[in-house]
Amino acid sequence: MTTNENSKPEVATFEEIQALIQQHDRAPLIDVRDSNEVELGRIPTAYHIPLASLEDALTSLSADLFQVQYGFNKFGLHDEAIFYCRSGRRSKLAFEKARELGYTHVRHYPGSWNEWQVKIKADQN
Repeated sequence: MTTNENSKPEVATFEEIQALIQQHDRAPLIDVRDSNEVELGRIPTAYHIPLASLEDALTSLSADLFQVQYGFNKFGLHDEAIFYCRSGRRSKLAFEKARELGYTHVRHYPGSWNEWQVKIKADQN
């Protein structure tokens, strides 16, 4: 795959995530943290697929089983999806794995949960 195949950069910004969660028909925002981390808080409208389950979810689950297990429609190879985690490391791994599997329009949010919670608290003050 060449870099020209993806018209958007590989990273998403805080501002893009803020705008994304306001959209009704939007790309899925996927939290790849462990379940115990998600229980402490997450970005509104995000879905949860632990990083350890991501490859299996994308390669082995039918669209129906994916929807039942994760609560949203399985995205296609050329659909947009954005990954985040706690600090950006696992979201980058998720991005790289999805790209390796042929997903051409995935991105990741490097600031992830750490940046999100700080900026949201700052906006509220």
